[in-house]
Amino acid sequence: MRPEEDFWTPEPIFDGKRVFVLASGPSLTPEVCEVVRGEPAIVVNSSCRAAAWADVLFFTDSGWFEHIDNGRNLAVFADGVPRRRVVEEWPGLVVSMSRRAKLALPAKVKRVKGEMRPDFPRRGAPVIRQGRSSGQTAIALAIAMGAREVILLGFDMRLVDGREHHHDDYRGKPRDLTVYGSAFVPAFGANPNMPGWNQAALDAGVTVLNATPGSALMEFPMVELALVLAKAA
Repeated sequence: MRPEEDFWTPEPIFDGKRVFVLASGPSLTPEVCEVVRGEPAIVVNSSCRAAAWADVLFFTDSGWFEHIDNGRNLAVFADGVPRRRVVEEWPGLVVSMSRRAKLALPAKVKRVKGEMRPDFPRRGAPVIRQGRSSGQTAIALAIAMGAREVILLGFDMRLVDGREHHHDDYRGKPRDLTVYGSAFVPAFGANPNMPGWNQAALDAGVTVLNATPGSALMEFPMVELALVLAKAA
């Protein structure tokens, strides 16, 4: 078997737990990350530097991991640090759908297979449900890893004071800012072929709550983070 074909079957590391999924929206401030520090968590893409304590680092795209152009690695954080270096040094679990990342770091990266499907596979299945964005797919990963409740942070899915992300990795680079309303948010909802992600999660025995203030993502019940943390995990 070639290294990139060695797919990982999600393990029930979060069995029965409340799990936070930390995406990259502007609301994911250092204060928010500090408040949930130590909670079971999956951190998505460049938010890994804001929550370096998270149990799992998840990224979908090979281009986020490493992108070489004319000998230069363009996949870097805003301060120039290569993202690959952070992946190599990540103390927890690294999960990705990236073929390139698995080839480059076969012992470090757990490559997971995603499927566009109407439901969440049973636990122990060799695939996860694939979403339209990395944040959406990370929710499916949390469910596949046994979460009973998933709390969303940094899922703004809109511009906030002119900012798309809490970090500056993409500042000054051309971005399609219509993609949230045209693709990312609608991908969570129901359509003629499948139920919305909220209903599918409930069918799988999992509650998903959105604790992102002002989020444009209305598929899941909204909740205040303080109330989530006040409730026993």
